[in-house]
Amino acid sequence: MKAVTKPVYILLFVTLPQLMLLGYLTFRPGELNIESIALSGTVTLLLMGIFSIYALIKRRESSTDTRVFTAISTVYALFTACMLLFNEDLFNRTGFVSPRLVFIVLCMIPVLYGIYGTAFNTTSAEKSNDTAGYAGLIAVPFIWFIMMNIINGINLNAILMISIIAGVYTITLLSVKMLLVWKQEKPDCAFNSPSTKRYYIITTFVSLLLPLGGLAINQGNEGLWSRADSVGMFGDFSSPAFYIMAALNGFLMLLPAVKDKKLRLLVFYLKAVCYTYILYFFIVFLPILPMGAVGLIFYGLGIFILAPALATIWQGWHIIKEWAGLSKAWGTPRIIAVFCAGIITLPVCMISTFWSDKDNFEVAVRYLDHNSVEVAKTIDLARLHRTLKNVKGSYDLTRGITGYAPGNTPIISAFYTNFVLDGKVISQHNILALENLFFDSGHSLIDAGLSNSDMVNNRVRLAAVKSKTEFSEETGVYRSWVDLTLENPTGEGNGEYVTTFKLPEGAYISDYYLDVLGERKEGILADRRAAMFIYRKIVNTRRDPGLLYYTGRNTLELSVFPFNEHEVRQTGFEILHNHPLNINLDNNIISLGGDVAQKETAVEGAVLLSPLQKAGLKRVERTPEYHFVIDCSKNSDIAWHIEQIEEYAKANKITRAEVIFASHRVESHSLADMKKAKFKTECGFNFYRAVRMILSKESSKSFPVIIAVSDNMPGAVFPENIYPLSDRFPESPFYYALNHDLTLTPYSYEDNKAGSRLKNPIVEPVLDFNGIYVSDNDACELVLGDMESDSITLTGNRYKDAILLDAAQQRYLLNGKPNPLELIRAGFRARILTPQTAFIVVETPEQEQELLDLQERILNNNEQIPTVTLDEPPLLICAILVLLVILFMKKRKSYP
Repeated sequence: MKAVTKPVYILLFVTLPQLMLLGYLTFRPGELNIESIALSGTVTLLLMGIFSIYALIKRRESSTDTRVFTAISTVYALFTACMLLFNEDLFNRTGFVSPRLVFIVLCMIPVLYGIYGTAFNTTSAEKSNDTAGYAGLIAVPFIWFIMMNIINGINLNAILMISIIAGVYTITLLSVKMLLVWKQEKPDCAFNSPSTKRYYIITTFVSLLLPLGGLAINQGNEGLWSRADSVGMFGDFSSPAFYIMAALNGFLMLLPAVKDKKLRLLVFYLKAVCYTYILYFFIVFLPILPMGAVGLIFYGLGIFILAPALATIWQGWHIIKEWAGLSKAWGTPRIIAVFCAGIITLPVCMISTFWSDKDNFEVAVRYLDHNSVEVAKTIDLARLHRTLKNVKGSYDLTRGITGYAPGNTPIISAFYTNFVLDGKVISQHNILALENLFFDSGHSLIDAGLSNSDMVNNRVRLAAVKSKTEFSEETGVYRSWVDLTLENPTGEGNGEYVTTFKLPEGAYISDYYLDVLGERKEGILADRRAAMFIYRKIVNTRRDPGLLYYTGRNTLELSVFPFNEHEVRQTGFEILHNHPLNINLDNNIISLGGDVAQKETAVEGAVLLSPLQKAGLKRVERTPEYHFVIDCSKNSDIAWHIEQIEEYAKANKITRAEVIFASHRVESHSLADMKKAKFKTECGFNFYRAVRMILSKESSKSFPVIIAVSDNMPGAVFPENIYPLSDRFPESPFYYALNHDLTLTPYSYEDNKAGSRLKNPIVEPVLDFNGIYVSDNDACELVLGDMESDSITLTGNRYKDAILLDAAQQRYLLNGKPNPLELIRAGFRARILTPQTAFIVVETPEQEQELLDLQERILNNNEQIPTVTLDEPPLLICAILVLLVILFMKKRKSYP
């Protein structure tokens, strides 16, 4: 290794990486920040030029001056840190590999080379007095922290941290020097023989203390470098299994040499099992290995980033020696078999566990499936908790400089989630619903905002509204444009406009636009999941998106970002409708339409009734049928709820009713027999399943009045997208919650919002349309009929196609057909907004292409939506790298 300390090698370890960095900054496709690139490129050229000129002048010399090595490591470490802190715009661009990671890797190669050169030159006795450069390198953490604390204010904690980090850094450099000295003094056996003192010292440090210390520090990071709710800077390694494996691995490596060949073979097998654990951490930390140097210099604790690489090399070397010794007693084929069995033991055990978790999760999800029958299998709550934790972590958008999400276990969580979900997507809403259902978590299931609240200011207002309506001869209906002028009235930037509004039945969004940098951009109709992911992503990088999508039945949300100080922007959308209508948009009533409503519009399997046709229908009356749903979640008082039902029934003279006991499962009894029921409190309150079970019962003579009896309605699993069933009973547009004073709180089936307290249930008048009951009002209403085909055949008339898509959506909610992918693609063909799609405007062609690529991956491969830029390397490549290292070391040992 002495050859690499020659000056000419500076061209390889300094000049070449910096040339690659310049090329990456200059020619990388995507958005360009000229100022950031010019700054970083100029500094890179200057530094690279200085060291390259030195290398060319001194190219024939046999060694490099220690002060040059010190300068290389110090200068590039400071350059990296300053760029990361003060040139953040350089890393806002997106890509398959994080620009920040590429920058760190290419800059840390010179840092590592400088540290090695400094340690190498100061190991020999004749150069031991050359300590000026060595002391200068140790002083870097002092310079760094003092400089930062002068800016932010010096305190005792900072001084203490400086001392600790400088001490760790000094010990690390001394350790590198010690290893080099030992290597010069004795052959390799001095390190690897279990009988030597040095072996025990190194093994204790590398295979026991560093792994356990790294796990403990990663776990106990709250208040140091991550959010308060995180569970680890580099991922979630909180499972006791990680600590047990680390301790077992250290114990096996410290065992004295075993003479009994069978026992020695068993120990070798166990070491191979533990080596899989070590290889896993090597693979996890491989992408950020160069950051270990930054951690050593600036934080000291960066040695734990280097620990997996040290353990992989050290234990790999030890296993090779054990392999050679055991082969003589057992033969090479048998040792290969034992080693392979050990390597695959942990993966096989993990996959076996994953398989059981998958079966358990599939049963749990069926409790939310509106098309499944009552589930008989029990749920293993411990397994379900593990599954939800990993699946929930896969949606975490917050990743630091390391590229890892604090809620995930790197690689394992991604594989686990993909395996358990079978490559499909489960929404965050359903994850929270499952947590409410089985763990009574009390989540609010109202959709959260799409953007990071730390990045946006929701102070943008609607300044003006314009509308224009014209009759389309092509479609035979009205086309209305609603143009909005949005204004940020404050002196703060990063404003976001968010509003919700409702469209009446029979009105459909057919177009959308947003002005971006003075240019009017037409909205892209995209898969809703892909559009919402892209919106989150580009809002959090302060770019220009606009998004329009359904949040509930006929309810839409419009979001536009960003708004600079006092900025005014234009956006708008087009509506197709066949009757006059009013829209309430931020308390502005917008009237659209012509003189009269059109007649009903019929398509295959559905008809849109007009108010005109409703006027000729006959009114009918049906009797109410009461259904009480008791909350039987783990914190509920069933006896008290039964008393409430008895008091309400007595006060309202109800003698016959159905009583449903509901936790995660449901069980039905009559009002007379409810006291005899034995139903234990457990899990959460599956009100949705109970409501669906009630509404699925068809009746021509009665309509259901559903009353929930619970002290924790916000924590219930509410009925969603239930309107195709609730529309069968237009007399009762609400379900109710029973209050302690025996009043009722109505909740809308459309959005689950609570209304004012009532004494009695609301009963609306209804009309009979060929045996189907419809609301007696002056609004259009879509009525489903028989449809033979499960596919969607568009008519070529955009308005009729919109009705056809609406009817297909309702059929899907009723019986799961047609396929939702067919709904999405049919919406694309008709260019009509549906609950499965969204209109989105983005700023750049690169963002448009990313959106379309992501959409095709979802639609064609049914893939899970990625949530971050991929920084983790492919497993196959990592495995090949590990194998090459082991083969290289084994080959090197075979030659003197």
